Amino acid sequence: MNRQAINGEARRLHYEIWHKRKLLFPMGEPSSIAMCSPDVAARVLDVQYEYRDNLGRFRAGQAFYEVAGILNRDRGIISVSTRFHQAAIRFTGAHEIGHFLLHPGEVFHRDRPVSNDHAEKRPPREQEADYFAACFLASEKLVTQEFEPRFGRGPLHLTDTVAYHLRKERMQELLRAPTGSLEFAAAVAGARVFAGKGFMSLAERFGVSIPAMAIRLQELGLVGD
Repeated sequence: MNRQAINGEARRLHYEIWHKRKLLFPMGEPSSIAMCSPDVAARVLDVQYEYRDNLGRFRAGQAFYEVAGILNRDRGIISVSTRFHQAAIRFTGAHEIGHFLLHPGEVFHRDRPVSNDHAEKRPPREQEADYFAACFLASEKLVTQEFEPRFGRGPLHLTDTVAYHLRKERMQELLRAPTGSLEFAAAVAGARVFAGKGFMSLAERFGVSIPAMAIRLQELGLVGD
């Protein structure tokens, strides 16, 4: 997976949305984070974007899965199921945009919900679409801008003081977490209070799940051991 190239595709899409923002948002421009939405990206790419109550099921091995998203390139449609929580819906939509841009040979593609398992377990093309979704929904610039007022300049390292600010009396649970786990990053991603300051969590601010934001914080080097 060429992460630099994938991030470049996400940045180009951000630029195109920004360049066309007055046409896309004639009633007033939303925040930069709100502009980074899969339905907005679909408008820029001239792809129909629809929400559906039920996209059916498909079989993978011995298991059956609810379909979370579909890319139908021939018809120019991306469909996203509303059967999942909002963060999953948003990430699935961005994931399908990723397939549209990164994998032009894919004419018809169905996706099951993204799990919280380690991304390395997923096939390469799914990892690429996942990474595109993360770059598009939570760009390095915007995540850093939101991170620093909450936690200071990164990387934030796990110390006794940081653990206390994140978990208070349960700080030992965080300090005993296995090295290399997502637990510390997840605590930062979902935190609504730190050092006496209250705020919207980073996961909520970017409309993604806590595990997805935790992975993104690690990718960007904003949290350390």
